[in-house]
Amino acid sequence: MIFKISFLKKKIGYIKRGLFGFFINKIEKTSKINKNIKKNIFEEIEYFEIGNGSQKIIFISAIHGNEIGTVKLAYSLINWLNGKEELKKTFTFYIIPCLNKEGYSQALNNPDYFNGGKIGRFNDNNVDLNRNFPTPSFKKESIYSFGKNYGEKELVYCGEYGGSEPEIKALINFIKNKNIKVAYFFHNAGKDVMGNKNYLSQKLVKLYSKKAGFRFVSDEEWQKMGQTGTAKEWCEINNVAYIEIEGSNRWGNDWKIQKKAIETILKEMSLTK
Repeated sequence: MIFKISFLKKKIGYIKRGLFGFFINKIEKTSKINKNIKKNIFEEIEYFEIGNGSQKIIFISAIHGNEIGTVKLAYSLINWLNGKEELKKTFTFYIIPCLNKEGYSQALNNPDYFNGGKIGRFNDNNVDLNRNFPTPSFKKESIYSFGKNYGEKELVYCGEYGGSEPEIKALINFIKNKNIKVAYFFHNAGKDVMGNKNYLSQKLVKLYSKKAGFRFVSDEEWQKMGQTGTAKEWCEINNVAYIEIEGSNRWGNDWKIQKKAIETILKEMSLTK
């Protein structure tokens, strides 16, 4: 009986979120890029470069292709940053709107509104790209935590070895080639923020959490999820400040909420350069 009630509550939750996701996905369209912003390619990565300042920041969306709203968020961010002349003097921004192009294409064709929007999470090799980084914890199979307080878990395939996937190889090479020391990864839909043990990371995630109204996830909480081969761990090993933002909806861009937080943390970084 308890199991049936729990299953029913979960299904109702999917339906409510799915209905909201359906309408927001129909209303919200991906912003068109201003004509004066050029798209670049490094290996397999398509990205936009804005500014010429000494502080380098990368923003990465759709490492999980089903997180459609993060792509919309990235395009809104690109247009907004391009209009910020003072920020462009301080920072060089690299924005990757969609790392997992194959998964994203699947998600667009089948948004899977009423089953949690899971279709398109993996790449063409059925690999969870955020479990494919070459780290000591890497495993061929690992845990994907989701649901309320990440209490639900599924086993996912992480690749034959850490860094086996072309998307992750290209991303790692890109970060190293550009000598980037601050990385933002946009996900959804947990409404929380987490970082790694890097001092700047912890400072920024707490500030972001407060400004966006998203829950701050401590490193202790994250460790309990049992995730392996993640961008978070790779960034920590390579002295990159890692900031992971989980938006509020699988299909929405959260731009109004996240813009305030992004503006605040960039101002903070400008003051402490």
